Amino acid sequence: MHTSKATRILVRAVLCALLLCVVQVSAQAEDTVADGLRAYRDGDVETARRIWEILAEDGDPKAQFNLGVLYDAGDGVVADPARARALWSAAAEQGLAVAAHNLALLELEQAGSDAERIDAARARLEQAAAAGLARAHYTLGKMMLEGVGGEVDAARAIELIRRAAEGGYVRAEYNMGKAYRDGLGVKADPAMAADWFGRAARHGHAGAQEHLARRLATGDGVTADPVMALGFALLAARQDYPDALAMAEDLKQELGIMDIAKAVQFADEFNPVPVAHE
Repeated sequence: MHTSKATRILVRAVLCALLLCVVQVSAQAEDTVADGLRAYRDGDVETARRIWEILAEDGDPKAQFNLGVLYDAGDGVVADPARARALWSAAAEQGLAVAAHNLALLELEQAGSDAERIDAARARLEQAAAAGLARAHYTLGKMMLEGVGGEVDAARAIELIRRAAEGGYVRAEYNMGKAYRDGLGVKADPAMAADWFGRAARHGHAGAQEHLARRLATGDGVTADPVMALGFALLAARQDYPDALAMAEDLKQELGIMDIAKAVQFADEFNPVPVAHE
């Protein structure tokens, strides 16, 4: 079993990654919840909070969930884990699987090496996964990959992460690329690695964009295309991904002015392919 520190790192990585996805969960909810979403996307967190506070008090589970995310992250409010837990509990009681997922993450974060609490969190995650929540499959896979609450089982872990990736969860797509790159739980396959990195890259994942750029530059698992390599390197650099800017500058040295212009145009016009975060 992994240390409590490793468990906290796993949980925070997933919770932090959910912040932007979280508000998208409510995108097709009633207009008032969508108003909060639009305010949040426009950078007006205070308006989003006020909208979701009113709806949460009226028992709207999606508003409760989104508001819980703000309190968990300290996004526009003073961080209040207890408030986040209460809000997610209320939403989970109404059957919102993603709220149950986040409650399980909080439980894992506080469990330390307590096997009973880890088992309880896993049971909650399995319920969310059974309800079709892709990110619950991902979290279960990462737990198994890291040995949280049991022995490491890379093959089973990757199968769970694959299910999440096939369900449209971008972090899972990226992790599938790494699995095929490293031969982790699957046979190493450069072409499959490039394919999964490509899916996540087109969905806007910075790390995947950087990895795909390197493969396009060298022809590793994919047909070499230095122009597209520069394009994806620029996209990753614009998200401040480590070393992406340096790679982009190196690629520019190998290309002519017209090719550089094509790559810049690609990056300027790039729109991430919509994904299903659930």
